[in-house]
Amino acid sequence: EMLFPATTKPSTSSAPGIGSSSGGTCRSIFGTRTFHHEMCKRAPSSPTAAAGNDGSDGIGQGVLPREHMRRSLSLMIPPFLLNLAQPPFGKRKIVLLVIASCILASTVLFTSLYTFHRGFRRTVQFWRGMGPLVVRYKLLKFKANTIEKRSEDEYERRITAYREKSAPQLVDLILSLGGIYVKIGQVMSTIGQGLLPDEYVRALRPLQDGVPARDYQQISQIIEQSTGKQMDDIFVSFDEKPIGAASIAQAHRATLRPTRDGQAPEEVIVKVQYPEVSELFEADLSNLEVATWLFAPENMEVAKALRKRHENEPDFTLEAKNLRECTRDMQQHGVEPSLVRIPRVRNETGICTENVLVMEYLEGTSLSDAIQLEQDRVARALGKEDASELKAALTKRMREHFEKGGGAGSGGMM
Repeated sequence: EMLFPATTKPSTSSAPGIGSSSGGTCRSIFGTRTFHHEMCKRAPSSPTAAAGNDGSDGIGQGVLPREHMRRSLSLMIPPFLLNLAQPPFGKRKIVLLVIASCILASTVLFTSLYTFHRGFRRTVQFWRGMGPLVVRYKLLKFKANTIEKRSEDEYERRITAYREKSAPQLVDLILSLGGIYVKIGQVMSTIGQGLLPDEYVRALRPLQDGVPARDYQQISQIIEQSTGKQMDDIFVSFDEKPIGAASIAQAHRATLRPTRDGQAPEEVIVKVQYPEVSELFEADLSNLEVATWLFAPENMEVAKALRKRHENEPDFTLEAKNLRECTRDMQQHGVEPSLVRIPRVRNETGICTENVLVMEYLEGTSLSDAIQLEQDRVARALGKEDASELKAALTKRMREHFEKGGGAGSGGMM
């Protein structure tokens, strides 16, 4: 109302800014509109009244500023709350007022956390997708075991149907969240046989193909902010297209600018971590542990082991330290560089940070490919088709072994 000072049609008065008894035409930056409002109805019909009795200008309405405020608030606040704020205050009204205040405070707190706290927002997004899956799973088990008392075969059939339906939904949730969820999904798609139902393992396998890469502008900004240097000061050239993109980082081929006279430019690999990974890491792993406890409490030790395995991953300075330590150890045993070559960390000018890792570029077969070839060779020697089939058989046997109690007298592993 304060934004729309009324200018009435010259039906009862020719003076501008004077209201009529039935409504008025209000002009503002939003255009001309016709209002049939109580304030327009009560606007004075004489030019002298428009100024107000207290010397105010009446804001063109002939209504006091205090009256403006009161009527504006009456439009914004529901009548129910206005009535609660009016005396007398009985017990029932006080209880309702406390409840309304708690709801309002909770709404404000939730909105603030969701807007400004990325970890809280991440948790809400996770459980918005995971919550319905957990509820359906728990209801299915409760109905089958308590209410309907279905046979074991019928229960397994229903659980299998649930898994086949929920597995794609779980993968969609992982892809939408990204980050460590994709990383652990990739791990479980590789070693998950015997730990996860086959329906989930099959659904997670496409995650091994990687995730879409970030564009060059984002990557260059991360490097410059993390190192405090401009890209041209660090590199002679930098390939905008990554050679690989994973769940928490991606790698680019580049040529390192010489740091002293006579030094030749060197080809390197630059590994760049996405900035939100470390910020959301703790919330993501905590969510996964709670989900494991709800779905498969027998695998809680696996969830804790995954946390321990990945807890230092967001810090690339630790990865650089591990590369140097591994190189020294393998050189002491005569393995490096005769059998294995570990890339050297390039940090002559302090360009390696928590989010950026620079290593020398090496040609040859990757260690993961060499391990896969050796595992396939061993599997075929044991009569299996490949390493995946051997892993599945061994994992299943191990699980059966420990379910029987493990240790001596339980039949042994083989």
